[in-house]
Order: sequence, then structure tokens, then C-alpha cells
Amino acid sequence: MTKIYLVTYNPDVYFNKAIFHGYMTSLYPRHITDWWHYIDTTYLIASSLDVTSLYNLIFPGVPQRYLLIMEVDPNNAQGWLPKDAWTWLQKYQRKA
Repeated sequence: MTKIYLVTYNPDVYFNKAIFHGYMTSLYPRHITDWWHYIDTTYLIASSLDVTSLYNLIFPGVPQRYLLIMEVDPNNAQGWLPKDAWTWLQKYQRKA
């Protein structure tokens, strides 16, 4: 079953976000079936993996930095984002 996870990290001045972005996108499509990156240090990813497996895959890309991965409910979201971001989230909303 595909779930949506939030992945966010704490960079510093030595952290290369472009390299990390390449690392994250390299996990597609084998481990991550879809991804979203509209906020600088945050990704939403679609995956059938559990949170621990995702952590084990993603942490090497952000060693020695804070990292948070948690499941999110796209049916319970609110914010101010581009239309494309909401379109992406709507793909994963459960229909009532």
C-alpha cells in the first residue's frame, strides 16, 4: 500500500542541497514511487516502504544532520502552496 511521508532535514552552510536532491531523486522509482519538493528542505514522497526502511535509505544522504520522516494524511492538509502542489496531494487523497 502506498503511503505519503514527509521528509525534512536541517542543513547547514556546508550542506549541498543539490547533491541531496540528486540523492533523493535517485531513489525514484525503485523505493519512492512519486515525490514532491515545493518547500526548500522538505519532500513529500510516496512509497510502499515503512518509515524505518525509508529512514535507512535516506539518512546516508544527510549524515550527522537532523532528519524527520513521518507519515502524513493528504486528506487532512492545509496551507498556502502553488496549485501544482495541491494537485499532487489530491492524487493520494482517499475518496470518501
